[in-house]
Amino acid sequence: MHTFDPALRAGQGLSWDRTIDRSLVHRDSIAEVLLTDVIRLADTEFLVAAQWPRSHRVYRPDPIGRHDPMLILESIRQSGLAVSHFAFGVGFDQQSLMRDVSFVLDQRTEPRALLRATNLAITVSCRDVIIRAGQLRGMTIALSFTADDLRFATGAGTIRWISAQSYAALRARGGIRRDWDQLRWGGAVPPRLPSPIRAMADVLITAEPGPGSRRRLVVPLDNPVYFDHPLDHAPGMLLIDAAWQAALDQRADDARLVGCTLDCPAFTELGVDTDILLRPISGDTTEFSVQQDGRVTASGSLRMAS
Repeated sequence: MHTFDPALRAGQGLSWDRTIDRSLVHRDSIAEVLLTDVIRLADTEFLVAAQWPRSHRVYRPDPIGRHDPMLILESIRQSGLAVSHFAFGVGFDQQSLMRDVSFVLDQRTEPRALLRATNLAITVSCRDVIIRAGQLRGMTIALSFTADDLRFATGAGTIRWISAQSYAALRARGGIRRDWDQLRWGGAVPPRLPSPIRAMADVLITAEPGPGSRRRLVVPLDNPVYFDHPLDHAPGMLLIDAAWQAALDQRADDARLVGCTLDCPAFTELGVDTDILLRPISGDTTEFSVQQDGRVTASGSLRMAS
């Protein structure tokens, strides 16, 4: 049993022996839990252990063993949830909203998954913590990723917590939400051919590009990673991955994602035609926006290295 009591954990190091409870990171599948331990260092400072596998259903290493950078984003997501529940006592009846997320990867010091799984130590600092009526309502986390005593990435994310009743009211105001059983399964149009980073089942954009730099999003509701459990909107992880795939398609190369930002001002609804618009601003940076019926639901930037 993992504990945050500094007196009980004094002198103990991080453990990578087993995962933390899957409910703490909002996963149904134990195989999708990356975190293995959490230690409180101070009121708003934590040390998190994570293990990245040598292989993954979607996030596969490249031919020279470099991990898929999407694992950084998933580790940020899981860290924010776990710290919220464990350290701040957020109940499982509360709903989380990830407002923004970002990371920067240093390829010179990043670990490789050649002979074993990769054990990570992640420092998590909680900033701009909002407490109302004794309940955590929001915070921004800043993260630093280390493997084999080398720092190789930094990240950040802002998470908000609201009651189930407030969440239901918020979703009802959207007006176009569809229930899970009303959604069409699989893409309405076939995806493009597999890319160097994804197999056919995990390609998230259509075969034919739209006008200009527009790409149509394909949402595979049966994907066991992005839809580990039923959701009522497209998750941010899927949106970033789709934008990266679209940017690779536009570049016609196998550039790696080494940094990104994502802001989500609105929900990206399921069952609604969704386009990704790209705007290259330099040789290594592309801005993107996610649009539904002319409305921007998410936007961000991708930094890629050939």
